[in-house]
Amino acid sequence: MQGVLALPLAERTWFVREVKMISNDDLLKEVSLKELTELSDFEGSKSINQAVIDDSKNDALAYIGSFVKIPVNPTHLLKDIAVNLTVIELKKRNNFPKEALKDQLEKIDALLLKMASKKIPTEQSDDETPTQKLRAFRHIQTRIDLKGLNG
Repeated sequence: MQGVLALPLAERTWFVREVKMISNDDLLKEVSLKELTELSDFEGSKSINQAVIDDSKNDALAYIGSFVKIPVNPTHLLKDIAVNLTVIELKKRNNFPKEALKDQLEKIDALLLKMASKKIPTEQSDDETPTQKLRAFRHIQTRIDLKGLNG
């Protein structure tokens, strides 16, 4: 997602950084080209209206930003949430029934709340290698004498 975070200060705008989270290719993995064209084309020109898509992406990014700080290197789950929110926003603009979108929004809200409480990570780091954690008792090499137990 492309956008610019800006801070208005004394009628000047300071650009903090450019935010890229999802692209049209990510949207095309979720919906078909025909559906994306139908959702974004308000004029009936049968082509993708990039301004409508960018506006929906920015709305999705603002919604995610209301829960968590937007990371520089987001996880795949956060990217999927951004894609789903963008598609939902496009459907809302086309007067899609809100009842059909309610379940998806509830699931997304639950995930974002978990991310806000740091239960689910929002940023992936490249230096992080997966480690196998021991979740059971470690057995010692010496055997236990159980002869006197059964009498």
